[in-house]
Amino acid sequence: MKKPKRKKLITGIVTLCLLTAGCTALAYGINSQIFARVEGFQPGVFTTYFIWDDIDLERTEVRFYSGGNRLQGFVYGVENDKGLVVISHGLRGTADAYFPLIMFFVDKGWRVFAFNNTGVAGSEGRNMRGLSQSLIDLDAALAFVEETSGFYGLPVMLVGHSWGGYAVGAVLNLGRNVNAVVSAAAFNCPWEILREQGMRGAGGLFFLLGPHFWAVQRHLFGDAAKLTAIDGINKAGVPVMIVQCRDDDIILATAASVFAHRYRITNPNVELILREGIGHEFVFSSPAQRRYMEWVALSWSEYSARHRGASIFSWAEQSGFCKARANELDPELMERIHGFFYAAR
Repeated sequence: MKKPKRKKLITGIVTLCLLTAGCTALAYGINSQIFARVEGFQPGVFTTYFIWDDIDLERTEVRFYSGGNRLQGFVYGVENDKGLVVISHGLRGTADAYFPLIMFFVDKGWRVFAFNNTGVAGSEGRNMRGLSQSLIDLDAALAFVEETSGFYGLPVMLVGHSWGGYAVGAVLNLGRNVNAVVSAAAFNCPWEILREQGMRGAGGLFFLLGPHFWAVQRHLFGDAAKLTAIDGINKAGVPVMIVQCRDDDIILATAASVFAHRYRITNPNVELILREGIGHEFVFSSPAQRRYMEWVALSWSEYSARHRGASIFSWAEQSGFCKARANELDPELMERIHGFFYAAR
């Protein structure tokens, strides 16, 4: 009687090991798809965003390493000496997607350093790896700034959006020389947003795969996966502005966002801004920009319905599409950020 019981026990252990290994392999596969490589804006493809050809700015390309990958960055306003604004981009975005911010800060006398994270556009990497990679890459970018003589003496300001919004807060755990931070539409820590998004997308299935997803993040990033934006904000004590939209449907204001954790903030130098009616992607934009983009969507929909197979370039020309209006920043918010940075120099 003992042998059958022992056989069942061994069979059960083997089955459990295979199931665990299968779930972990599945989690790795899904992680690779979620964080697949992102290329930059392609020539000949219509975009409502500004692209480099639209911009009347000079920039200097730089390269630096993050782990084993060589990342691409650009410095704008190289003669400006008010301070250095480092921009950390969002997930599935690129540094070039933030041209409106770059132009604003350059016009105000700031030097700007914007870079592409691992697996994005001109940076190396088979994929973006995971949620903590924005933190790892920003830390590498700040190390590059500290080691580059051309940046010596410049106060350093950080601006991050979404994935980058997490990074600019979490990197404060690592002791870099930073004067002030603006964190917009940001999540607080990888596990929280992973759980929130997993429950919204997979429901009960996430209870099975969730621990395996977290195991993948820990394997990829070690203890860095546990770093939170709130802990960094409290540890550094530097001025931090947290910008959140109430109607953000990606990083919810009431769940995994930095804003939702505001009651845990002990840093007395924190400003909170809760915006209305803007959403996640356009957190820095004006209300007029949001209305204009709604008109763009409706106008193109009606045009394409009337002209089957029509080119969107034809629609843009006939409708008088204006990229400046499609990328308009909120002047009040941006002046507030400018003043915030200026006071922190």
